[in-house]
Order: sequence, then structure tokens, then C-alpha cells
Amino acid sequence: MDIIMEKNDTLLKLKEKERETRQELIIAAARTVFGAKTYERVSMAEIAKAAGIAKSSIYTYFTSQESLFVEIAVRDTNHFIGKLEKQMTVKAPLSLDQVITFFLDYYIENEAQWRMITHFALYGNKRNESVDKLDRVARRLMDQLTAVFENLGYTGNTRILAHTLFSSLSGTLIAFRKYPGRSEAQKIAHMKRIGRRFEKMFGAIKDS
Repeated sequence: MDIIMEKNDTLLKLKEKERETRQELIIAAARTVFGAKTYERVSMAEIAKAAGIAKSSIYTYFTSQESLFVEIAVRDTNHFIGKLEKQMTVKAPLSLDQVITFFLDYYIENEAQWRMITHFALYGNKRNESVDKLDRVARRLMDQLTAVFENLGYTGNTRILAHTLFSSLSGTLIAFRKYPGRSEAQKIAHMKRIGRRFEKMFGAIKDS
């Protein structure tokens, strides 16, 4: 009896592992597809093809294209926040230059994440449930950026400063990540030069 129970337990664990592996395969494929096109141009059939599975299999894990997108967006943003939190713990207080460099480096390296979030923000059709999930993770991100300014001794409306920093860095990535006529190294160096300008601008606010 114990042997049978042990075998059943092993089989359940193997099935669960297989399920997790397939879900991760879908997410990885969807992230790439969402990052390559605007949201409304993506189809579940295209995601299924990229994942190498039947379209019907996706619906075993995700009820809709939007639920799949939101799962990825929330997961990826939480991953970014976790990395930032770790940096803030190791290097306390984290300087604004370090935060700016971390932000740019992270989204340069994880470009598909950045593109899909940007595409969805501009073109995605959001249901109330999706808006709530995305809003919660966005607020968590802004909490972290607000904490950066507070830890550095900024006063006044630090939430607005957090929003300003996020929008400034987002705009830099949108404007210069694919800037024509420059090498990859030149584009990255240029974005970081702009980032240093932002640091000086925020420093002037603190010192005024």
C-alpha cells in the first residue's frame, strides 16, 4: 500500500512539473510575441505557434489573451521590483544614479518585457479585472521609487517625484532604444548620459 501511494505521489509531482513547464513555455513564447507587435495585432494562434503547442492547450492555463498578458506583466513587474528591493537592501540608501542605472540596465536586458508593457499601455483593451491587477503592481512599483526619494532625504511630494522619474526613464527608452544610425553601445551610452542629466535635475530640486 505504501509503495502504491508513493508511486501515485510521484506521478502527481511529475504531472505538476509538466504543467509548470508547459505554462512557462507559453509565457516565454507570449512575452516574445507581445513584445514584437502591438497588443491588438497578436492572436492566441500566433502565441500557440511560437510555443509549439495547440491553441486549445493555452486555454487550459489562461482564460483569454488578456489574462495571459496580465499574468506576464504582473509577474515581470514584480520580478523587477524584487530586484530593486534587493538592491535597496544591499546598498542603503541607494543613490539616484544607481536607481537610474539599474532601471535602464534591467529594461535594456529584458527588452521584450519593456516592449510588451509599452504596447499594451498604448493599445491594449483593458477590462476592469485587468486594470485592477495592473494598477496594484504599478502602485507597488511607485511605492518603491517613492521610498528611494524618501531614503535620500527628499521632502515634499515624493510620489510625484517617483512618477516623474518613471516617466522620464520610460520616455528615454522609447525615444532612444532603437535610435537609428547608432551602434548598440552608442545607444546605451546615450541613454545613460540622459539618465545622469535626470539625476542632476532631481538633485537641484532637493537642494533648492
